[in-house]
Amino acid sequence: MLYLFLIYRATVYALNFRSLFSAHRLIFHHTQHAGFKNDLAFVLTNHYTVYLGIFFIVLIGVLSLIGLFKRSNYLTNCLLWFTIVNTNNFLYPTLTAGDYLLNQLLFFNIFFSITNSNNNSVQDVKTIFHNVALVGIKVQICLAYFLAGWFKLTDADWLEGMAVYQTFQLPEYSNALLQNIPQSICMILAYATLVYQLLFSILIWVRPFKIYLFAFGIIQHLIIAFGMGLFSFGIIMIICYILFLKYDYSPTNFADGAEKEICED
Repeated sequence: MLYLFLIYRATVYALNFRSLFSAHRLIFHHTQHAGFKNDLAFVLTNHYTVYLGIFFIVLIGVLSLIGLFKRSNYLTNCLLWFTIVNTNNFLYPTLTAGDYLLNQLLFFNIFFSITNSNNNSVQDVKTIFHNVALVGIKVQICLAYFLAGWFKLTDADWLEGMAVYQTFQLPEYSNALLQNIPQSICMILAYATLVYQLLFSILIWVRPFKIYLFAFGIIQHLIIAFGMGLFSFGIIMIICYILFLKYDYSPTNFADGAEKEICED
């Protein structure tokens, strides 16, 4: 799902190349240097040419296809993360919160694939990195929801249940269907969203609640994606739900390269 989304993203970049990457693009940049380490995230910005922009778009597409066909490794996933971080920094005015989460997801994705090794110690290290990365991105998602809910508690519009209704009345983030939703329904949605975000990081670990959390979350993010026009944000959040499906991946015999995957959900 992640690699399919990035292929879609590369296609969008290509179709909107004139607006985003051409010499007459709508985004203004100026070169600035903040030390070698930080500059690695701004290679595209600080050294931009049209040909470099084309190269980055093609690279995203190629690396995503490699991942889609399960041929990725630590190097290709690291390069993909580096490319997306640079591209996002270059296109910063167009970003949503989902793009910043995408940066984190791609970083942890570097360590998700476990390739078998004849050396048990090496295999153990790879497994540890995999498990730490999986926990890391889950914690990121839980924090994203909890902090979003926490800061809503300081917003009078959310506490009064008016935030969703007011958002649906903005032409930039709505359409005729959403604008006609009664205020009472919007109020219910506002409080439901607030409770969902505050409790997600707790209830997601309780198996009986998972299906209800996923159902509400998917509907919510589909509305955000297709109703409010924040497509990337909505789809990225839905992709993250996959990480909370319960599974057990255990290479049982490293010498023989045997693998066993038990899907419980």
